Amino acid sequence: MDLSIGRDTLVALAAVVWADGQMAPEEAQGLRIAAQQLGLAQDDLSAVEAAIAQRITLDHVETIRMNRLTRLFTYAAAGWVVGLKGHVDAKEQEALRLLGDRLGLSNVARERAERAVQSVGASGSGSFDLLALRSKLSAGLSQVGLE
Repeated sequence: MDLSIGRDTLVALAAVVWADGQMAPEEAQGLRIAAQQLGLAQDDLSAVEAAIAQRITLDHVETIRMNRLTRLFTYAAAGWVVGLKGHVDAKEQEALRLLGDRLGLSNVARERAERAVQSVGASGSGSFDLLALRSKLSAGLSQVGLE
């Protein structure tokens, strides 16, 4: 299954981060690293920078065109980025729940995404590897026959 990452995924991450009313430096840096790792086009990079600079909400996020793997990846990556400042507050947790709802993810899928983030984060590489997260999620979908 192809993973189509673009501005919608990164804007979704930014919207969840902004849910508490602020963009911590660690979160902004995480979004920039994500954009770099994922090889976003210049137009998409500009949209990410705009989403970092000015508060946005999940109303700005387009999820309808995302395939199953992209939706799962978006949710997992959002869970990763909101934890970068060391804690996730109630507003961010609620935004993450709402994102999962908008993405149409079951509780089982959300738990799978959270486990994948923990597994990749525990790899000890010193930085979070979003491409490894993508591979782990893709393999998980293949194993359950959803691909």
